[in-house]
Parts: sequence; structure tokens; C-alpha cells
Amino acid sequence: MTFARRVRRFTRALVADVWQCLVAVGAVQLAGETARADTRLVDAPAPGHPERLRPDLPLTALERALLKDIGPVG
Repeated sequence: MTFARRVRRFTRALVADVWQCLVAVGAVQLAGETARADTRLVDAPAPGHPERLRPDLPLTALERALLKDIGPVG
């Protein structure tokens, strides 16, 4: 294998690695932006979630104490 061929192979491998690193960095940056754009106020568990909100049942003493500790929500 000639020296020029080795240099070309090394350069291609280096460029491919740099490209993959740039793609990974871009994906991380884009994921952060899309996560911020999709934020919404959650007022109920997701459909099919095992916990259910029961507005017809009054809070227990423990739940009232916890609600008082965390303060106003929203």
C-alpha cells in the first residue's frame, strides 16, 4: 500500500469520526430544544397510568400536610 493511499484512508476515517461526533452533538442540542418546546402543564397522569386522580375523594390528613409543605402548585 502506498503512502498516499494510507493518508487517504486515514483522512476518510478521521472525517467519518468527526462527522459522527458532530451528529451526536447536534442530536443532543436538538433534543434539548424539542423537549423545551413540547413542555406543557401536567394536571393529570397520562392515559393508562396506574395512578388515578380522584376529585370525588377528599384528601387524607397526610396528603393535606404534604400539599401544605410543597405550597401552591401551578
